[in-house]
Amino acid sequence: MEGPAPVLEARAVTARHRGTPALLRDASLSVRAGECLAVVGRSGGGKTTLARCLAGLHSRYEGQVLLDGAPLPRSLRRRDRAQLAAVQYVFQDARAAFDAYRPVLDQVARTAVRLRGVRPGAAEEEAVAALGRVGLSEGTARRRPGGLSGGELQRAALVRALLARPRVLICDEVTSGLDSVTRRGVLRLLADLAREPAGPALVLITHDLDTAALADRIAVLDAGAIVEQGPAAEALTAPRHPFTRALTGSPGAHGPR
Repeated sequence: MEGPAPVLEARAVTARHRGTPALLRDASLSVRAGECLAVVGRSGGGKTTLARCLAGLHSRYEGQVLLDGAPLPRSLRRRDRAQLAAVQYVFQDARAAFDAYRPVLDQVARTAVRLRGVRPGAAEEEAVAALGRVGLSEGTARRRPGGLSGGELQRAALVRALLARPRVLICDEVTSGLDSVTRRGVLRLLADLAREPAGPALVLITHDLDTAALADRIAVLDAGAIVEQGPAAEALTAPRHPFTRALTGSPGAHGPR
């Protein structure tokens, strides 16, 4: 019997920059409500390009990205408020994703105002409560981004995206560049999100196998093509494709292609 329909789906997506060979070739994948999908591969393999196509941040592609079976506009600028809220993107460099001159709390609360129509006072209260649940006090959140650590900003970026009440949360290498303690804290937060019954579907873009192990399913990208998809435990412990075996260090690996 077929499972539930995908909440977000990519169909035969081929993406490029102007005048360059394809960065992504005929990529198809989907994620269902309540599911966590990890997209893994080496740097330069097309992971971030795929994530940006899903989020409307890279519009030069062929194929389709669908939300609940309906095509999404390729460009973020053409998506309506409901579509913007439904698919949220958390960048690898959290510091660059915040305005350096405005308090972090204001920027987090703004998501609820802009995408859900919440009044500013109520949005700030909601933001304070949500930030508190991930260990960020109101005093810390009222600082400008320069007054927070990289890990604190990454948690704030996750909360900012979650205040949109997204259907899908795309996290692009969000543990990259963090120290081991901070990285474990962010991984725990992602694991908690993955276990929430009413939480968003998660798409984790990563080269880190510990992060990928949080997922229900894994899609493996090599040189712009998806070479393997399947349950996470199977892909990590009994991979079928030579590239996946090389990536995981499994017996029988033939090395990077």
